[in-house]
Amino acid sequence: MEISAAEFRANCFKILDQVKIMRKEVIITKRGEPIAKLMYIARQNEKDPLFGSMEGLVETVEDLTEPVINSEAWELD
Repeated sequence: MEISAAEFRANCFKILDQVKIMRKEVIITKRGEPIAKLMYIARQNEKDPLFGSMEGLVETVEDLTEPVINSEAWELD
């Protein structure tokens, strides 16, 4: 996202909150020329919300490294 320095000045706290939530960078321009980049900085102990978000939802029933033994032959359509 690109915004002008005047718009950034007028909406600074709102833009900072958006950067924190969306984790997308904002390019700040002055007279149409990029002069600064605002980006989210994650804390060292902060976890990525994607990794581990489905933990405990799946159960492994059998050994995944063993071949599948099935007496039924597969048919191709």
